[in-house]
Amino acid sequence: MFECKLICTDIDGTLLDSRHQITERTKETLRRARRKGIIVALVSGRIASSLAILQQEIGIQGPLGCFNGSLALDEDGNELEAHPIRLEQALEVLEAVRHTELEAFVFTNESWYTKARSPWYDIEVEASRTEGRIVPFSELSCAFHPGERPFKVLCMHHDPAYVASVQPGLQQAFGSSLNILNSSPKYIEILARGVDKGHAVRSLCNAYSIDASTVMAVGDFYNDIGMFRASGYSVAMGNAPQAVKDHAIAVTRSNNEDGLALAIEAVL
Repeated sequence: MFECKLICTDIDGTLLDSRHQITERTKETLRRARRKGIIVALVSGRIASSLAILQQEIGIQGPLGCFNGSLALDEDGNELEAHPIRLEQALEVLEAVRHTELEAFVFTNESWYTKARSPWYDIEVEASRTEGRIVPFSELSCAFHPGERPFKVLCMHHDPAYVASVQPGLQQAFGSSLNILNSSPKYIEILARGVDKGHAVRSLCNAYSIDASTVMAVGDFYNDIGMFRASGYSVAMGNAPQAVKDHAIAVTRSNNEDGLALAIEAVL
């Protein structure tokens, strides 16, 4: 019988259904896990402020893994591990993206930035429930507050085929110094080299003195594979691509069928 001490769950496509909602069954299951003494960590590409809103909606407290493992926080918001990118690196990526049709955002430990308001800005606000800052990218260094660091450049396009066509060029230009991955067919995430969600899992295990064999990780996309590898019990959502399912120990139902709740209920 698997002994679970830490649940690490992805957000989009896992915790949230296709309407970007958390079902009541999922909320109650997560609260029940907390009542049993299991730590619940939200591990996502999202910024901490967005994840905190989801925690409040569920009614739980717990640590966070932000920016696909680049920043791990304990339940009081203290940094456990941080892998920012240099501002110069972010600006180089933004300059390269400027010559494509990709939209780009820059995420820091405090906020997120875009050069102009666009439909993608509205999509991000609706999804993250946090307003970004509109600043010309040439003025980013002046816009940052003391201690504010960039952690991620997010690039997106409405056509997955276009994303697939331009990603190899970004990989060739920046792959030796940055980690370039997909969080969905429409999104390219650019992070510190060698960092993935597994870093957040290992950081949380160290901080809370938890053995990896007692960690359950649930996710739905390629950026969750690092989290699967760092956990003792990995579960892919039913809506995950087959290649992601192949990296998991178990497969649950889809995010529209309470797949996360079903997976957790099986170990409670």
